Amino acid sequence: MTDLVTILEEPKGEVYAALLHFALRRNSLFSLVWRDQLRFTESATSVAKTLRRDLVSERRTNEWPGTELIGHLATVRLYRMSPSALTVLNAAVSLYAWTAPERPEDLAFYVTAGVPWLGSIAHERDAFLYRHAVDLHDLTHTVEGLRVEHDNSTSGIH
Repeated sequence: MTDLVTILEEPKGEVYAALLHFALRRNSLFSLVWRDQLRFTESATSVAKTLRRDLVSERRTNEWPGTELIGHLATVRLYRMSPSALTVLNAAVSLYAWTAPERPEDLAFYVTAGVPWLGSIAHERDAFLYRHAVDLHDLTHTVEGLRVEHDNSTSGIH
């Protein structure tokens, strides 16, 4: 049994908003990524400025949940989920809206630094949960409409 659980449909609209509220209520951390080889618009730069007060750490790396770059680096910023951060994240309409050049990439949520419970590769329209880090029953019942692969079968548990 793999530790990853696939999110079958992109969380958007009310499902995305409920996912963000779930993260806030669980005092989650979250990360966003600025890859060196991409150009970002002022709106992506504005995200970093607006979230500055919630910044926990910043690191130069070639990997983050779901991604390992070869021959390139990125800046991965880890933030505290707060009401003001929630407002910034809610400005996107969906999980996969976190793509360059308008936004930093690959929104991920963490239980603690280094322990993700949700990862995404937005430009590939892929998102997944870490079974060991999140209570899937609690998540799927709290975030109504979140469709996940469950025990090697597809399910719309909610």
